[in-house]
Amino acid sequence: MPNRHKAVVARYCLGCHDSKTKEGQVDLENLSFDLGSDIHVAEQWQDVLNVLNAGEMPPKDSEQLTAAEKTTLLSDLSQKLVIARRIHGDNGGVITMRRLNQREYANTLEALLGVRPNVDGLPDDRAGGGFDTAGSSLYFSSDQFEQYVEIARAALEMATIHDEPTPKSVIRFEGERGGLSREGYEKHLQRYVDDASRAHDFFAKPAASPKDFGFPSERHARGAISTAKRITPVLENYLERPEVSDGTIMMAMLGRGAFGIRMPEITPHPHEKFTIRLRVGAYPDVPSRFHFIEYAAANLDDKSDRTLGWRKVRAPVGTPEIIEFTTHGRPGERTSFIIRQRTHPKGSKNDGGIYRAKGMLHTPMAVWLDWTELERSGRPAGATPEAAAIFFRKPDDWNDTRYAREVIWRFASRAFRTVDPTEDYLDRLVGLFKANRAKGRGMRESLLQPLSIVLASPTFLYMVESTGNMRLTDSELAVRLSYFLWSAPPDEELMTAARKERLSDPSELRRQTQRLIADDRANHFVESFAYQWLGMDRLGMFAFDTLHYPEHDNAVLQGSRDEIYKTIRHVLDHKLPLKTLLQSDFIVVNDIMAEYYGLTDVVGHEFRKVSLPADSPRGGLISTAAVLAMGSDGRRTSPVERGAWVLRHLLHDPPPPAPPNVPQLDRFADDIQSVRQLQIAHQEQPQCVQCHRKIDPIGYAMEHFDAAGLWRNAEVIYYGRGNRETKTFPINSSGALMDGTRFEDFFGLRDALADKVDDFARGVAESIIAYGLGRPYGFSDHDLAERILQESKPDGYALDQIIHAFIQSETFQSK
Repeated sequence: MPNRHKAVVARYCLGCHDSKTKEGQVDLENLSFDLGSDIHVAEQWQDVLNVLNAGEMPPKDSEQLTAAEKTTLLSDLSQKLVIARRIHGDNGGVITMRRLNQREYANTLEALLGVRPNVDGLPDDRAGGGFDTAGSSLYFSSDQFEQYVEIARAALEMATIHDEPTPKSVIRFEGERGGLSREGYEKHLQRYVDDASRAHDFFAKPAASPKDFGFPSERHARGAISTAKRITPVLENYLERPEVSDGTIMMAMLGRGAFGIRMPEITPHPHEKFTIRLRVGAYPDVPSRFHFIEYAAANLDDKSDRTLGWRKVRAPVGTPEIIEFTTHGRPGERTSFIIRQRTHPKGSKNDGGIYRAKGMLHTPMAVWLDWTELERSGRPAGATPEAAAIFFRKPDDWNDTRYAREVIWRFASRAFRTVDPTEDYLDRLVGLFKANRAKGRGMRESLLQPLSIVLASPTFLYMVESTGNMRLTDSELAVRLSYFLWSAPPDEELMTAARKERLSDPSELRRQTQRLIADDRANHFVESFAYQWLGMDRLGMFAFDTLHYPEHDNAVLQGSRDEIYKTIRHVLDHKLPLKTLLQSDFIVVNDIMAEYYGLTDVVGHEFRKVSLPADSPRGGLISTAAVLAMGSDGRRTSPVERGAWVLRHLLHDPPPPAPPNVPQLDRFADDIQSVRQLQIAHQEQPQCVQCHRKIDPIGYAMEHFDAAGLWRNAEVIYYGRGNRETKTFPINSSGALMDGTRFEDFFGLRDALADKVDDFARGVAESIIAYGLGRPYGFSDHDLAERILQESKPDGYALDQIIHAFIQSETFQSK
């Protein structure tokens, strides 16, 4: 950089960014003017160029550069950065050979063996920040080897050892039988009555000991009386209903959780399907959210359960309907399917807490169940089709050793993707097979150990590519492409094209890319990329206050995640402009999310495009329940979280980390103030002002959405004992972006963001580069990002065009 600019930097910048002040951790006093000396120096000058171009620096209330000074500085800096990128292009952008992450490992084993392995014990590679494709964070330690061998062996056993077929079967459970039977409720009622009677007898004899009447203490005796007063009316009301003689009613009661149907224990097999049918009816005059039933799979070994989905009961009790859904279990896991009422993340007892606070004893009696059926599809004898291809029929003139070597070679060749196993490696694995045979083990059992080792070897666990800065072979390109879009190995069509060296043809590469995008397996890309790009891990970091946000339950939590994924998938499939994610006249929802947003006439659990009224605040990522909920703590909204999220993910302008020792808002915990008042008080701290002037106005504009993402006309503060007292504050949602763009309300903010689609597109492109190359986006990637944006802009930065431009680039096709 020409030395003449040092005077400009000193005059306009060093007041805040000298070596002593370093506001925002930026020190321009010691920043070298030699942009070619160090890539980090060039990166810092790139940041300077960005804030000058955006008009963010110098601050509006500071002395400004003259037009001539700014023009000359920007021109020289831009030109020198172009030269610097060329200099550093060969030094930066190193792609580290990386391990398969947890998701890719599970998908790869499933592709090889036809069974989905249980990888819960492996580290969640998304937890380290950034993308879970970054090679620098995907380490492999020696103590993990045995864990991978164990997972691989379990998967191989499930895929291969099935000598007996399992027939198709159907089991029916009548609702009036079992734990939810009329007889069962009568026993509960009688127990409460008997306990209360014994307690009254105890209190009638002042000198008696409570233990003589079956109570550990006098407190327990009093509790028996109070419990009976609360519970017996509920049970009597239940037993008076004639329909409980032919079915049962699902509900959640205080202290007991959800009453539901738990089916007998099963152990699912690979590829086995389960169809669950229910004959059910809904009671009228009950909040609609209680008309949804929830189905789950309980793990009988670790006592956990996984919610599988929800269905809404629409027929009345008098004319019940049959609801059917199909699911899969986890092969080899002792499982019991459960049908119950909708629950909250901490379990259905949270619902009990809500209704206790409202003077009720249980959730509404909303769904009557006549019967339920569990149908198993059964399975044939023998291995899965994928595993059967491994254990091919042994030719009559082959001995066991020759057969084993061929099995291991074929399997390792597939597993290693682009690398053939060495003869020495095969010799050692065949040696293990022979040792197992010498111990009297069968052919398949003797092969399990060497095949398990193949699936735990570095050549399988790592994405092995040619060394050096060179172009990928067609086979290596096929692997990189499939793991980028599918998080899984290439299918036979892609590998055939690679073997014929057709992927070097840009048109064939584009055709294959489009085919992979259209395949359902591309959902792995959509979901994993969106989860990490949008910081959706925050959605599970806290539980919502169920007393004040009862609608935000497990169904809405999962539905809000799926809404993000399905929306992005819809934009990708229909080649829509990227601006659609900032502002649209439709949303992609199912019946759960439509009802949550107050939309009618959306029937069914499938997600679909739903047009919005002209005055709707929905449409665009910024108004989704997931994004809005992430901008809260489960009780109150956080304009800072919301504003920072928008800057980080929509405006491609992430705020710096908060400086150390910043006073927290909880010091105002005893003050009953609106969030805007709290933030203004917080800005009295000088170290907080600069960033919050950029962040907070965006968050204030979103204040018409409460913590759970529902529209409100005023902010309501809960305080006092049990948080049951309230104070209401008006909402002022007007503000301005740092570039001076003003808005009067949330709708104005959304319009302003939609006008900044260029910034949004750059953030998307840079994130895709980082995700697809398995390393952080760097200074040397700037030209690649520019080419991607130039090529996709004519189509409105359509997401598929961004992907195509990235894959067609020399960077993606090179080591």
